[in-house]
Amino acid sequence: MRIVPPTDHWEKRARRRERVLKTVAVLPSLATLGNLVCGLGAIYICLLSVHAAGEDLFKDTLGSARLNAMFPTFIAIAAYLIFASMFFDGIDGRLARMTRKTSEFGAQLDSMADVVSFGVAPAVLVLCIAHPGDVMALSKMDRIYWRAEWVMVAIYVCCAALRLARFNVENVADEAAHMGFKGLPTPGAAFAMIGLVIFHQDLLQDITSSPWPSRFVARLMPPFSALLGLLMVSRFRYPHLVNTLLRGRRSFRQVVGLLILLLAGLVVHFQFTMALAAAIYALSGPSGAAVRRLRGGTESVASAALAMGDIVAARGGHDEAGERPRKAE
Repeated sequence: MRIVPPTDHWEKRARRRERVLKTVAVLPSLATLGNLVCGLGAIYICLLSVHAAGEDLFKDTLGSARLNAMFPTFIAIAAYLIFASMFFDGIDGRLARMTRKTSEFGAQLDSMADVVSFGVAPAVLVLCIAHPGDVMALSKMDRIYWRAEWVMVAIYVCCAALRLARFNVENVADEAAHMGFKGLPTPGAAFAMIGLVIFHQDLLQDITSSPWPSRFVARLMPPFSALLGLLMVSRFRYPHLVNTLLRGRRSFRQVVGLLILLLAGLVVHFQFTMALAAAIYALSGPSGAAVRRLRGGTESVASAALAMGDIVAARGGHDEAGERPRKAE
């Protein structure tokens, strides 16, 4: 019987492992292309929504009240396709790191797919909702606002492209650097937009109520998209939700409380909970910066007061009230 040297055994195992990694190295690119295809599908269905003029897509063919409630219109289906893009965008990087095939090519391909899925596609959804129908029948003021809506949505798309270009330049391969972002990430901005879109489509189903809530949400979308665009190119700090939740340390009480609150909201009103959670994350950057600045200002005033007290005590003098400072008990 021939005895195989240990070195030959390990070399064969290494070559076999290398062949397996080569066979699965295509998975990250396929996930990125899945992201791109879902974004393209969302844009195509948005065009169908304009052609159908708001008619239901699967009203008589789904055969399920729950599915009809979740996919009432073309716009709602397009919104969930963008959620599918977020899923593919979330797994392509992890697949690349698992297969040890991270490359500059994959990073550039991911950014190009994100421009379509998280930049252009949400903008098209907002424009389809804000579509006034017959433009020639609008008044002069309505035409001006309609053009202003297009400009606000264009700001969102341009800022998304700038955000992705900046991310490619500043990105590093260290996993610890992916625990947070400078500026609102494009998937987070798209999530905020899509949450509002799904909430708007849910409001349209309740025909017995007043139409002003759905009209208000529709008018809110273009300026909200411009705000999201500015947040993307800002320097506000945002946490990476997946890495923070999976790798960060949380107490058992915090985890259980958060899960109960989230599940209760999703069960009571799924669409509103999604819109609210997305808006909270999008606005967490400037609000967190404001809180940190207030805390920093308070701490600086307190430290200055303590330092002044130490100086007065060291000199044996009096404070402004004419009393000697008391010693700490």
